[in-house]
Amino acid sequence: MLFIQSLDTFYHKQERSSEYARLRSGDVFRKIDCSKIKECDVFAQLLYFRYGDEERAMRAQLYSETYRAYGQNIFTEGTRDRYDNYNRLLKFIRIFKAEEGYKIMFCDENVEWCPTKRRGRNEAFNNANSIYYHRDRLNETAFILKKNQYGRITYNNRYVDPDSQNWYYGWHVYNLINCDLADCKEKMFFVKNPDYEYKQLLDLR
Repeated sequence: MLFIQSLDTFYHKQERSSEYARLRSGDVFRKIDCSKIKECDVFAQLLYFRYGDEERAMRAQLYSETYRAYGQNIFTEGTRDRYDNYNRLLKFIRIFKAEEGYKIMFCDENVEWCPTKRRGRNEAFNNANSIYYHRDRLNETAFILKKNQYGRITYNNRYVDPDSQNWYYGWHVYNLINCDLADCKEKMFFVKNPDYEYKQLLDLR
Protein backbone atom coordinates (compact mmCIF):
# COMPACT_ATOMS: atom_id res chain seq x y z
CA MET A 1 0.00 0.00 0.00
CA LEU A 2 0.93 3.61 -0.45
CA PHE A 3 0.26 5.95 2.47
CA ILE A 4 0.20 9.70 1.92
CA GLN A 5 0.08 12.59 4.34
CA SER A 6 -0.76 15.92 2.74
CA LEU A 7 -0.12 19.17 4.63
CA ASP A 8 -1.54 22.34 3.05
CA THR A 9 -0.73 25.59 4.86
CA PHE A 10 -2.38 28.73 3.50
CA TYR A 11 -1.27 32.23 4.45
CA HIS A 12 -1.37 35.90 3.46
CA LYS A 13 1.17 38.59 2.61
CA GLN A 14 1.80 39.59 6.23
CA GLU A 15 2.87 36.00 6.97
CA ARG A 16 5.59 35.88 4.33
CA SER A 17 8.30 37.03 6.77
CA SER A 18 11.43 34.99 7.51
CA GLU A 19 10.04 34.15 10.96
CA TYR A 20 6.97 32.49 9.47
CA ALA A 21 9.07 30.89 6.73
CA ARG A 22 11.22 29.18 9.39
CA LEU A 23 8.09 27.86 11.08
CA ARG A 24 6.79 26.46 7.80
CA SER A 25 10.08 24.84 6.81
CA GLY A 26 10.18 22.97 10.12
CA ASP A 27 6.55 21.84 10.02
CA VAL A 28 6.69 18.97 7.53
CA PHE A 29 4.96 16.07 9.31
CA ARG A 30 2.17 15.38 11.79
CA LYS A 31 0.74 12.34 13.59
CA ILE A 32 -1.67 10.02 11.81
CA ASP A 33 -4.60 8.19 13.42
CA CYS A 34 -3.86 4.59 12.38
CA SER A 35 -7.35 3.46 13.43
CA LYS A 36 -8.78 5.38 10.47
CA ILE A 37 -6.61 3.69 7.84
CA LYS A 38 -8.42 1.26 5.56
CA GLU A 39 -7.02 -1.49 3.36
CA CYS A 40 -6.91 -0.02 -0.16
CA ASP A 41 -4.50 0.83 -2.96
CA VAL A 42 -3.67 4.34 -1.72
CA PHE A 43 -4.68 5.91 1.59
CA ALA A 44 -4.32 9.63 2.31
CA GLN A 45 -4.53 11.88 5.33
CA LEU A 46 -5.36 15.41 4.12
CA LEU A 47 -4.56 18.22 6.57
CA TYR A 48 -5.30 21.94 6.09
CA PHE A 49 -3.69 24.70 8.16
CA ARG A 50 -3.80 28.46 8.56
CA TYR A 51 -2.39 31.02 10.97
CA GLY A 52 -4.34 32.50 13.86
CA ASP A 53 -4.53 36.11 15.02
CA GLU A 54 -1.74 35.86 17.60
CA GLU A 55 0.55 38.89 17.92
CA ARG A 56 3.65 36.70 17.61
CA ALA A 57 4.40 34.10 14.98
CA MET A 58 3.18 30.63 15.94
CA ARG A 59 2.91 27.33 14.11
CA ALA A 60 -0.05 27.10 11.75
CA GLN A 61 -3.20 25.64 13.27
CA LEU A 62 -5.20 22.74 11.88
CA TYR A 63 -8.69 23.69 10.63
CA SER A 64 -9.62 20.63 8.56
CA GLU A 65 -8.63 16.96 8.50
CA THR A 66 -9.86 14.28 6.10
CA TYR A 67 -8.95 10.63 5.61
CA ARG A 68 -9.51 9.25 2.12
CA ALA A 69 -9.17 5.81 0.57
CA TYR A 70 -8.40 5.51 -3.16
CA GLY A 71 -8.76 2.50 -5.42
CA GLN A 72 -7.26 1.69 -8.81
CA ASN A 73 -8.76 4.91 -10.20
CA ILE A 74 -5.97 6.90 -8.57
CA PHE A 75 -3.35 5.42 -10.91
CA THR A 76 -3.83 7.84 -13.80
CA GLU A 77 -2.45 11.09 -15.16
CA GLY A 78 -6.03 12.37 -15.27
CA THR A 79 -8.15 13.66 -18.12
CA ARG A 80 -8.27 16.83 -20.20
CA ASP A 81 -10.76 18.24 -17.67
CA ARG A 82 -8.22 20.02 -15.47
CA TYR A 83 -10.81 20.99 -12.82
CA ASP A 84 -11.92 17.38 -12.42
CA ASN A 85 -8.29 16.32 -12.01
CA TYR A 86 -7.66 18.99 -9.38
CA ASN A 87 -10.61 17.89 -7.25
CA ARG A 88 -10.78 14.13 -7.85
CA LEU A 89 -7.07 13.26 -7.68
CA LEU A 90 -4.31 14.43 -5.37
CA LYS A 91 -3.44 17.88 -6.64
CA PHE A 92 -0.08 18.40 -8.34
CA ILE A 93 0.97 14.75 -8.06
CA ARG A 94 0.18 11.65 -10.09
CA ILE A 95 0.73 8.06 -8.93
CA PHE A 96 1.50 5.02 -11.06
CA LYS A 97 2.28 1.43 -10.19
CA ALA A 98 5.79 0.43 -11.20
CA GLU A 99 7.59 -2.89 -11.11
CA GLU A 100 9.74 -1.55 -8.30
CA GLY A 101 6.83 -0.06 -6.33
CA TYR A 102 5.12 3.30 -6.96
CA LYS A 103 6.21 6.02 -9.36
CA ILE A 104 5.34 9.47 -8.05
CA MET A 105 5.16 12.31 -10.57
CA PHE A 106 4.82 16.05 -10.03
CA CYS A 107 2.77 18.03 -12.53
CA ASP A 108 1.40 21.53 -13.01
CA GLU A 109 -2.39 21.44 -12.72
CA ASN A 110 -2.84 24.79 -14.56
CA VAL A 111 -6.22 25.69 -13.08
CA GLU A 112 -7.59 29.24 -12.92
CA TRP A 113 -7.18 29.81 -9.20
CA CYS A 114 -3.48 28.90 -9.32
CA PRO A 115 -2.35 30.11 -12.78
CA THR A 116 1.26 29.03 -12.47
CA LYS A 117 2.05 28.74 -16.19
CA ARG A 118 5.05 26.75 -15.01
CA ARG A 119 7.42 25.67 -17.74
CA GLY A 120 9.63 22.67 -17.22
CA ARG A 121 10.46 19.11 -18.07
CA ASN A 122 7.54 17.19 -19.55
CA GLU A 123 8.24 13.45 -19.74
CA ALA A 124 5.09 12.86 -21.83
CA PHE A 125 5.80 15.60 -24.38
CA ASN A 126 6.08 13.11 -27.28
CA ASN A 127 3.37 10.70 -26.07
CA ALA A 128 0.35 11.25 -28.33
CA ASN A 129 -1.90 9.40 -25.86
CA SER A 130 -1.06 11.71 -22.96
CA ILE A 131 -2.95 14.83 -21.87
CA TYR A 132 0.49 16.45 -21.72
CA TYR A 133 1.27 15.74 -25.38
CA HIS A 134 3.16 18.68 -26.94
CA ARG A 135 2.51 20.89 -23.91
CA ASP A 136 5.19 23.00 -22.34
CA ARG A 137 4.24 22.18 -18.77
CA LEU A 138 5.97 20.67 -15.77
CA ASN A 139 5.36 16.90 -15.66
CA GLU A 140 8.23 14.84 -14.27
CA THR A 141 9.04 11.90 -12.01
CA ALA A 142 9.79 12.98 -8.46
CA PHE A 143 10.90 9.50 -7.31
CA ILE A 144 10.00 5.80 -7.29
CA LEU A 145 9.22 4.30 -3.89
CA LYS A 146 10.19 0.69 -3.30
CA LYS A 147 8.89 -1.34 -0.36
CA ASN A 148 9.41 0.44 2.97
CA GLN A 149 10.81 3.58 1.35
CA TYR A 150 9.73 7.09 2.30
CA GLY A 151 9.61 10.13 0.02
CA ARG A 152 8.73 13.78 0.62
CA ILE A 153 7.53 16.41 -1.84
CA THR A 154 7.45 20.09 -0.86
CA TYR A 155 6.28 22.96 -3.02
CA ASN A 156 4.90 26.45 -2.62
CA ASN A 157 2.53 28.43 -4.75
CA ARG A 158 0.35 31.52 -5.04
CA TYR A 159 -3.41 31.44 -5.53
CA VAL A 160 -6.21 33.84 -6.39
CA ASP A 161 -9.63 33.94 -4.76
CA PRO A 162 -12.10 33.58 -7.66
CA ASP A 163 -14.61 35.90 -5.92
CA SER A 164 -12.52 38.68 -4.35
CA GLN A 165 -9.52 38.30 -6.70
CA ASN A 166 -7.25 38.62 -3.66
CA TRP A 167 -3.99 36.67 -3.68
CA TYR A 168 -2.92 34.25 -0.98
CA TYR A 169 -0.07 31.77 -0.63
CA GLY A 170 0.40 28.08 0.03
CA TRP A 171 3.13 25.88 1.50
CA HIS A 172 2.49 22.22 0.69
CA VAL A 173 4.05 18.94 1.81
CA TYR A 174 3.38 15.37 0.69
CA ASN A 175 4.83 12.58 2.82
CA LEU A 176 4.60 9.18 1.10
CA ILE A 177 5.46 5.71 2.41
CA ASN A 178 5.25 2.37 0.61
CA CYS A 179 4.55 -0.19 3.34
CA ASP A 180 2.03 -2.72 4.64
CA LEU A 181 -0.93 -1.74 6.78
CA ALA A 182 0.56 -3.66 9.72
CA ASP A 183 3.64 -1.42 9.62
CA CYS A 184 1.69 1.84 10.05
CA LYS A 185 2.56 3.85 13.15
CA GLU A 186 1.17 7.06 14.63
CA LYS A 187 4.48 8.83 13.96
CA MET A 188 5.49 6.99 10.80
CA PHE A 189 6.03 10.31 9.00
CA PHE A 190 8.32 11.68 11.74
CA VAL A 191 11.53 11.30 9.75
CA LYS A 192 13.75 14.34 9.28
CA ASN A 193 15.57 12.90 6.27
CA PRO A 194 13.41 10.57 4.14
CA ASP A 195 14.86 8.32 1.44
CA TYR A 196 13.87 10.79 -1.28
CA GLU A 197 13.07 14.50 -1.34
CA TYR A 198 11.66 16.53 -4.21
CA LYS A 199 11.22 20.32 -4.00
CA GLN A 200 9.54 22.62 -6.48
CA LEU A 201 8.77 26.32 -6.74
CA LEU A 202 5.63 27.03 -8.74
CA ASP A 203 4.63 30.70 -8.79
CA LEU A 204 5.13 33.37 -6.11
CA ARG A 205 4.97 36.46 -8.29
